[in-house]
This record gives sequence, C-alpha cells and structure tokens, in this order.
Amino acid sequence: MSKPVIGIQMQKLPEQFYYRLSYKYTEAIYAAGGIPVMLPLIAEQDYVDHIWPLLDGLILSGCQTDLDPKRYGEAPHAKLGPVNETRDRFDWMLLERAHAEHVPVLGICRGFQTLNVYRGGTLIQDLPSQQPSEIKHSIEEPPEAFAHEVRLAPQTVLNHAAVEKTAQVNSLHHQAVKKLGKGLAPVAWAEDGVIEAFQSEDLAQHHVVGVQWHPERLWQADDFSLSIFKNFIAAVVAHKQG
Repeated sequence: MSKPVIGIQMQKLPEQFYYRLSYKYTEAIYAAGGIPVMLPLIAEQDYVDHIWPLLDGLILSGCQTDLDPKRYGEAPHAKLGPVNETRDRFDWMLLERAHAEHVPVLGICRGFQTLNVYRGGTLIQDLPSQQPSEIKHSIEEPPEAFAHEVRLAPQTVLNHAAVEKTAQVNSLHHQAVKKLGKGLAPVAWAEDGVIEAFQSEDLAQHHVVGVQWHPERLWQADDFSLSIFKNFIAAVVAHKQG
C-alpha cells in the first residue's frame, strides 16, 4: 500500500528572499509513516488546484510570524510580531479545501492558532503583557527542552485513557487561544488555564487536531510526541481508504 502524502507549508519572513522549513517536521512525518511534501507560499488558486489532488493530509507548521489580527476582527497589539499576509491567505486556501473534503489536518503552534481563527476563534495577541503568568510559554533555546506540564482531557485523541493524565511539552509561543473556534473541543491545558491543544468535535467525520507546542522537536526521545504524528497519519490513511 502506498504511503500517504502530507503537505506542509514552508516559511518566509518579510525580509527574506527564500523559503525554509525545519527538517524536524519532515523527519517526524516520515517516521510516522507519511511522505512529506513541502509547499511554497504560492497563494494562487491555480497552484492550489494543481497541488491539492496530490495530498492526502495537511500539516500547518509553526513559523516566526503572527497571524494578522484583522483575521479575527481586532486591531494590532503593540507587542504583535511581524505578519505575513501571503502565508495567511495560503493557509486559508488550503483549509478551505481540507474542510470541504474532510481531509485530516494537524496544526502546530502557529498552525494551531490559524486553525482556531479559521473556525471563528480569536487569539490573545501577547501573553506576557495581556495575560501574565508564572508559566513560561516562550522559552529560550533549546526548543527540545521541556518547558511546562499540560493536563490532558480523558478519552481524546491525545489521551485514550479513561482518566486524566499529564504530559511535558516544550513551548515557543507568545500568543494563545482566547475564544475557541466553532466545532473545536479543548483537550489540553497549561496550569495557568491556557488552552494547549484541541480537536474537532466531529473527529470521526473530520480529523482536525491542533497543539500549541512543537512535537516535531521532541518525537525522537518522547513517545507522546511521536504518537501525535502517528495518530495523524493513521487518520489520513483511514480517510484515504474511505
């Protein structure tokens, strides 16, 4: 049986003249059983129409730009980071196709936030200034280090057990979910109440999962992180088989 093809967008800062993507993403996808395909940020319908039929699943990667707050009806906060309208527009085009065809989606960090806003949610634009906490959500290097604990909801895609559990995660974000998007259920929280993961309420019909941390940085030494990718690939295979 052929392996599922997973599309993942590359990144680009406004002043850069090249695309880039951490190899940690592609290695994690391949280790979990998928074939990664990197997507340049070509926010044109013709490009999406040509590339989309080749993909079986979609991962929205993290990046160093913030989502433009106009996407969720807010003015920019003073601490808002750089934005990339092309990335935002490209993400929306991909998500429109994924939702129309129930193609499985995994959102990571900025991709998690994008999924939330796409479904009508909003963001805290800067956690340190708008919602101060003893939890360090934006740690310094190395990104492979655990930063804090999250509580996992029982009987969810992240925790199949009937009792609540916890997991250690890394943390590289200054924004967070404020209002949860339509059809999303929270499945993990930091100790300060920040939503760290969600899944679609209709998971069996459309597998949509988002995590605020970076499991692609941890999977080689952390079974929990690897399971996030394996569960996603399993959902892609199931969808592909109909």
